[in-house]
Amino acid sequence: MTIKRSPTSAKRPVFALLLACLSVTLFDSQVACAQQTATDEAVIEGEMAEDEKEKMRPTIDLGRFKIHDLRPTRNETAKLTFSLHLAFSKELNEKQVEKLEMWKHRLRDQVITAVRITYIKDFQEPDLALLRRKILIRINRLFDRRVAEEVLLTEYLFRTS
Repeated sequence: MTIKRSPTSAKRPVFALLLACLSVTLFDSQVACAQQTATDEAVIEGEMAEDEKEKMRPTIDLGRFKIHDLRPTRNETAKLTFSLHLAFSKELNEKQVEKLEMWKHRLRDQVITAVRITYIKDFQEPDLALLRRKILIRINRLFDRRVAEEVLLTEYLFRTS
């Protein structure tokens, strides 16, 4: 029994070998490219980390607030739940931020006062601009200058009954 090979069957192993060599070469170049990209990204991230540190403002977490505000003259009860963070000026150093941490209870009292003097319709605003502004004014009033720059409210829930 004799097996005859066609001219194309003789070329198939050579083609498969060339394809394998080409794929190995492409894989090696992809690995090298990926390593270079990772190195470039690490350098960029290092630069961004320094830039982010310069851009970051010190913040204080004032914790979670649960306020039940009964207003009998209007026959309204507002129930608010939220977490609050204060962002301060970049000019503050770490010692000043530590001192502000000691004032946490005074700052919380000012937040509660600001919530109690706010009208109920202001709690229903989508961006809560008036509430945040009142909190910011009351907190900066403690320091006699503008130290706090932004009020960050999270986990906000408002109900009336």
